[in-house]
Amino acid sequence: MTRTPPILFLRFFALILIAVFLLAAGCNKSAKPLTLRLSMIPNTDPGRIVRESQSLVSYLERETGAKVELTVPTNYAAVVEAIANDQVDIAYFGGFTYVQASERAGVRPLIQRERDQNFHSLFITQSDSPINSLEDLKGRTFAFGDVNSTSGHLMPEYFMRQSNVDAEVIAKAVYMGSHDATALAVANKKVDAGAMDEAIYQRMTSEGKLDQSKVRVFYTTPPFFDYVWAARKGLDSKLTDAFSNAFLKLDPENAEHEQLLEFLSATKYIRAEDSDYDKLRQAARDAGLMK
Repeated sequence: MTRTPPILFLRFFALILIAVFLLAAGCNKSAKPLTLRLSMIPNTDPGRIVRESQSLVSYLERETGAKVELTVPTNYAAVVEAIANDQVDIAYFGGFTYVQASERAGVRPLIQRERDQNFHSLFITQSDSPINSLEDLKGRTFAFGDVNSTSGHLMPEYFMRQSNVDAEVIAKAVYMGSHDATALAVANKKVDAGAMDEAIYQRMTSEGKLDQSKVRVFYTTPPFFDYVWAARKGLDSKLTDAFSNAFLKLDPENAEHEQLLEFLSATKYIRAEDSDYDKLRQAARDAGLMK
């Protein structure tokens, strides 16, 4: 029986190892790095959101191990379209756009700011305006934000109807597209009054971008559920867990986290539940905005 010389066997074994190594190296070289595609509704200027979100993107990349791509379109509906067509993995929705995306694409709620469980819309007018209540809006011009905004349209209109505000005010209202645009339209007397997000109002006044000597709040709505981060149907649970945990661990005692929380107008993040949005769904149906 002929035996294979040991030296030939070793050479053959070495060639196999080299081939396996080269094959593995080729596979790793061709494999694309994991990418997490995020999108946010443009509740303020889209360009500004993208610019100011870079520290958040860096933080999420570090916490999730994925390359994070953030897009902010020019209107709310585009975010719903994107996640429904699997062009986005996780999106930041308002309450109304969340229930739209849930109805259409089965998105899953992940986390939200603690304040989003008791959110409010503010009705503002000029400081010298005679408007002091919802009843005083009769015969006045009024501004909403985006038609798909929860705190800039859906809930303000809901509470206006509940208070029997003159239907003409709602029918003739203009849509400014974002909360900051509504605030500036009121401040510059382009409209008599408008409704907007309470967090954005607070941020604009604290940053001096909205002159408090020119505007005042004359009505605050009852609380409702609003903003939420949600994932597309079928997204890997390990990735959604890593994303959620990155927000849940944000601690105001940590200097880096404090800056992120300030940018996000948040003090704490908690897990979100779909059932919390049932009342908002009903408000959308009552307004004829959902079937």
